[in-house]
Formats: sequence, structure tokens, C-alpha cells
Amino acid sequence: MPQYFGKLQTTEQPWSTIDSVQSIARTERTIHFNCGETSLNISILAPNLVRVRMSPTGEFKERSHSVTLPDEQWEIVPFEVRETDEKIEIETAQILVSVKRSPAAIECFDKSGKPFASDCDRNMGWRAGATAGWKRIEADEHFYGFGQRTGFLDKLSEVKTNWTTDALDYNSLTDEMYQAIAFYIALNPDRAYGIFFNTTFWSQFDIGAEKPGVLRMETRDTELDYYIIYGPEPAQILATYTQLTGRMPLAPKWALGYHQCRWSYESEDVVRELAQEFRDRSIPCDVIHLDIDYMRGYRVFTWSPKRFPDPAKLIADLKAAGFKVVTIIDPGVKYEPEADYEIFDRGVENDYFVRTADGKLFHGYVWPDKSVFPDFMRPEVRQWWGELHKTLTDIGVAGIWNDMNEPAIAERPFGDGGDHIWFPLDAPQGPDDDRATHAQTHNLYGLMMAKACAEGLQKLRGDRSFVLTRSGFAGVQRYSSVWMGDNQSQWEHLEMSLPMLCNMGLSGVAFVGCDIGGFAGNATAEMFARWMQVGMLYPLMRGHSAMSTAQHEPWVFGSRTEQICREYINLRYQLLPYIYTLFWEAATTGTPILRPLLYHFPRDRTTYHLYDQVLLGPSLMAAPVYRPGVEHRAVYLPEGTWFDWWTGECYQGPMHILADAPLEKMPLYVRGGGIIAIAPVQQFVSEQQLDSLKMRIWPGTGEWTLYEDDGDSFEHEQGVWAATNYQVYFEAEKVIVEIAAREGEFAISEREVTVEVVGVGEQQFRDDGAARRLTFG
Repeated sequence: MPQYFGKLQTTEQPWSTIDSVQSIARTERTIHFNCGETSLNISILAPNLVRVRMSPTGEFKERSHSVTLPDEQWEIVPFEVRETDEKIEIETAQILVSVKRSPAAIECFDKSGKPFASDCDRNMGWRAGATAGWKRIEADEHFYGFGQRTGFLDKLSEVKTNWTTDALDYNSLTDEMYQAIAFYIALNPDRAYGIFFNTTFWSQFDIGAEKPGVLRMETRDTELDYYIIYGPEPAQILATYTQLTGRMPLAPKWALGYHQCRWSYESEDVVRELAQEFRDRSIPCDVIHLDIDYMRGYRVFTWSPKRFPDPAKLIADLKAAGFKVVTIIDPGVKYEPEADYEIFDRGVENDYFVRTADGKLFHGYVWPDKSVFPDFMRPEVRQWWGELHKTLTDIGVAGIWNDMNEPAIAERPFGDGGDHIWFPLDAPQGPDDDRATHAQTHNLYGLMMAKACAEGLQKLRGDRSFVLTRSGFAGVQRYSSVWMGDNQSQWEHLEMSLPMLCNMGLSGVAFVGCDIGGFAGNATAEMFARWMQVGMLYPLMRGHSAMSTAQHEPWVFGSRTEQICREYINLRYQLLPYIYTLFWEAATTGTPILRPLLYHFPRDRTTYHLYDQVLLGPSLMAAPVYRPGVEHRAVYLPEGTWFDWWTGECYQGPMHILADAPLEKMPLYVRGGGIIAIAPVQQFVSEQQLDSLKMRIWPGTGEWTLYEDDGDSFEHEQGVWAATNYQVYFEAEKVIVEIAAREGEFAISEREVTVEVVGVGEQQFRDDGAARRLTFG
């Protein structure tokens, strides 16, 4: 082993590996492989989904903290089992899983015989405190997902650790982040697969960094448990993965508008002035966030009596002006005995806070100084915490922003510096009959806080709520949207936001965003204008900045930047019918909203490293500028016909072009056959009834369904929605647009619809929901 200056010599602890298969037994879902003292189970849950479990002791424990759909809730699917002297084969309608007998090793093949997700010579093993599996990296294979990650899109030759951390001041080399999602998609030109590593303990992927051609997944759990999902394309993988870990609920439509935030808008007067500025300047905005300074001494679920003396009236006045209010909530509860702080008193009385292994109340330091922390692993604690939001929802708060929930804790008061700590790893958490240590539940803390919040709001509010979290785990999409934490006002962070959000989408979390303008530091006018252009594409469009920075509202950088911000926020609001439909697709199929090009062009190798161009839905592609002084940039147009959004100029891909990109312009392109619904600009989502709609259609062959509902209630879950399918195609040199009869029970008043075939012409009609066939050209 090579030695490095200043490093003591170390010897790696050897791995024990699984033995040969001695016998097998089959149930309706699972094949059990007896490998001496070791057991291996392979369960067939869907034609493209198998679960692999390996126990060094031969005994499988209950995985009560798993976030996946239980095996027994999957429909039984047929599969064949064949045995030879060398191997056991398991075949479904889509894949073949072959298990070598000596030593036991897994190989997977598609129907054409191409391998994927196959074990290496070292296959599955364990040593003190760890289990691991090794997979072969096939030729020309690339890796995406892994949850929240910095750097570029493809993670080949990197190491990715799954352990939720307050990643303040992160950069392109940061490993552990706020989110821990142990899922990836492997893609090569003729197939793709995904793996979800089903462990809540610390875990890590080495994607060919230590040894080229070998992927290692390791956990501090006592058994190996993972799911293999076959594609052959990313769309099928994500549909199955989000069936496994859950899909996002449909967000309220107002949450798709522009959000304004700062740490902090410190008083009622400042918030009122902020709201008035947006309306006076005709810059659309739907949501104002209140950071920690709205509280009384940072005590959660309180209001400052001096700075916010009448929050109910403030929120009512903002509502009348078209604004929703979102308030921040942290998990740290101020340690304040005999001070009549009901949250603390009730939590202590009912023993709701985390304790150390010897029974002491655990404390650490956060914003309110000495604090204690709820044990969100316990259902009764989640219910209590959810009900505490009543003090906010009763006065009109429409959404909750969960922060500091990795959890982020210091060993001494924040003003004194000190190290970040977390609960002791042996601290018990969870109900008495299902206790676990913090080593097992650390990654779940933010997820369970978000769950408590979401379930509480659903009971307390009659309409859909907005929940935002900084920390989470696989399945966080079921409860909350996610932002990427404390980024910086640097061009590198603007550039990094696109692959970061795309990899989150490829990890099943579609409702995501980054702080526009950067949270820490001061943006320049040029940077802020470019960031607002990119932010228009984020599923969550929120501007946010820290108290130590200059103001970052759209108008503070001068009239030129203000006008650019206004135009791109306006464009966001025009695109809301299209974007809301993308949210519906994400909620029903797990499809990302913001997508890397490889999602729709998985056979095109050029897209594999293309991190700085993105697709908003299937049709609209952006090539943002992310460097100062740049007014032209190279743009790759994949196979097919592409149209410049601004000029209508037509290109035939695949090709590279040099796009003109002055400060006022972000290059945008639409695929031939693209269909995009455009609404009139509004200052907030529900300002006016949508009595006119424009369907912009680009010549080609395509199909798209416009989804609509009331945008606020849960009636869509009972069928009160509307869907209209549009198709476009060529027929004898004419462009034909077919509009199917509207489906669903949601009533839409007659409205004026304009169908524009770009570069060809437009037609108008009164939309009564009937089918139509329009001919152009």
C-alpha cells in the first residue's frame, strides 16, 4: 500500500464473502438461497423490479423504518425458475436474473442478453460494522441521481456518501449534503437500470473511484438490502422507483408562482412595504416567506409581539393583495423550564424529546440557544408536532418551511462558534416496541419532521398546503418540496444548480429549487439577472438571501435588471398551465419536472455529460448563461426539429449552434411537435379567472394533455379535474391539430382559445369542451 507524507500505515480489514448456494426454496414472490450460514433472498415484485437481501447470519430482521412499499403490497407477477449445475435462472416478462452457484453471485440480463447490475468477482460481503455489494460497471456506462449532489451531472469515478448534514458553504467537491437519497440510475446507449440501496444507516457508493469498473455500495447496517429496477430508459425506472418510494401530492397552484424570501423581513412594516413594491412595480409574486425573526426569541410556534404585533391582520391584508404567507419552523425547542413556554413544557411532560442512552434529555444549541429536539420517529410525537401548527394555520398561514432538520446543532451557542454535532449515535429513538438508535434513524430525521408537518397541515387546513424542507431521505417527495440549502452568490453555484436539481428529479424528487441570486454573499446585477432567467425554470421559484448580504429583491439592481426579472417572472406565469400539467404528471407518474436532456434522449451519448442545458417538461429546452460577460454560447440540439422560442428559426438536429444571448435573453428552444399552453400574465395565480388561453404549437408530430383543476382543494382526488388531449401532425403538407373532447368532472367556463401553429397561422374558438379538428396551411 502506498504511504503518504504524515500518514500512518493502515491495513484494511478483510471482507468475508458469501459462500456457495447449497439449496433453494421458492414462495410466490421470493426465492430463498441457502448459502451455509449466509442467506440470500431474491424477491420478484414487478416484471422490472427485484429486491435482493443478504444476511451474513442467515436471519432477516424486520425493517420497520424502511420507506419502501412493503413486498406484500405488490401484485403477484409470474416468473420462471430454472436450475442447472452452474446457476439458477429467474425470468420475468422483462428481465433474466441469473444466480451463480459457486460462489453465489447475481447477474442480470435484458431480453436481448445484454448484462446490467451484475456482481463483480467480489460480490457481497461483510466485516465488523459494515456490509457491502460490488457491481460491475459496464462499458460506456454513466451514473445519475444520488439525490442532492454538487458538481456535474454524471457521477462516474466519484464517491457519494449518504448522511444528512448541514452543508453550509458547500462547493463542487462537497460530498455529504442536506438530503440523503441512496438511489442511482445507470445509463448506457442501449439500456438503463436503477438501484435503490434500502438502508437508513450511513451508506456510501464508490462509483469506480477506488477501482475502475467496480461500483461498491456499503452500509453500516447488518445486512445488505437493495432493489434493482430495469428500464430500459430513465422514464420507466422512475415510474417504478416512485411506485416503490412514493410520489408527490399535487401542489397548490399558487406554490408554482414566484416566492420572495429573506433572512429576515424582520417586521410587519417591512413585509407590508415588500408586498406593496411587488404590486406597484407589476412584478408577479404569490408567496412571502418569513424567516426566524418573526418569532419571539426564536421560540417555534410564537410571534414577536414587538415586530409582528398583529400577525392575523397582516396575513389577512396580504391575502387580500394576493399573497400567501409561509413561515419557517425549526426542530429545536428552546430549553426553558418554568417559563410558561407551552411547547417545551408539554414536550417534557409527555417525554417527547430525544434522550441519550442513559436517559438524560439531550440538548444542543441552535437559534434559541439551549434547545431540545422532538423524537419524530414516534407517531404520537409527529401527531403532537403537526397539531402545534394550528397556532399558525388558524391565522391564515398557508405553508410551512422546515429548516435545520438534518438536524443542524452546535455544541455551544451560535455566537460562540463551536463544532456542529448531532444526536449521540446510540441515542434511542422511536416507540418503545420498535426502538432504534440514532445511527439507524439519523437520515430519517428531516423526513419524519416533514411528514409530521404535512400530515398536520392536511388535518388543519381545508385546502392543499405547501411544505418545504431542507433535509430529507428517499420518499421525501411524499410530504414536501425541497430546496438545496444555503448556496452562495457565485457564478459557480448558478451553474451547479441545474445538474443538482436534475439529479434530484432523477432521484424521484420533482418539486425542487435553489435560492435565486444565492443565499450567502452579494450578487451582481448581471448575476442576478441571469439567475432569475434560470430560476424561471426551477420547479420551486424562490428568491432568498441572508441577513449579512445586500438586499436581493428584483428591483434593487437598477431598472435594466428589474425589467429582465419582470419579463422572466411574467414568462413563468404565462407558462403556468404547462408547468401545472408537469406537476400533475410528476404526482401521477413520478416524472421529473426539470429534466436533463438524457431523460428524453437516452441513446444520444452527447447528452450524457450535458449538464448546462435542461428540458422543462418534454418540449421546452433552455440553454442558460452562467458566466459573466458571456453573450453567446454553444447549444446542442439533439435529433429532431427544433425552433428558437424567440425568433421561430428552425434547426434540424443533431447539431451544435452558437446562440445569441445578450443579457436580456436566455436561449430557449422548442421541439417540433411541441404543444405549450400559455396564459395571460397575472400578478398572482388566482387574480383572474382563466377566460382566455393560447396553445402554441410548433410544426411536427406530437401529443400533449392539458390538465386543469381548481388548483387549491382536494377535489381532484375525487375526479373533479379536466384533461384535454392535443395532437399535431402533418397531412398532405397541412398541419393538423386534433383536440379531443375534454375529460373529467371539473367544470370550465367557456373561454376563448387561440391555437397558434408557429410560423403557419392561428385560429380561435370558444372552448366548450367539445372535440375539434383544425387545419393549418
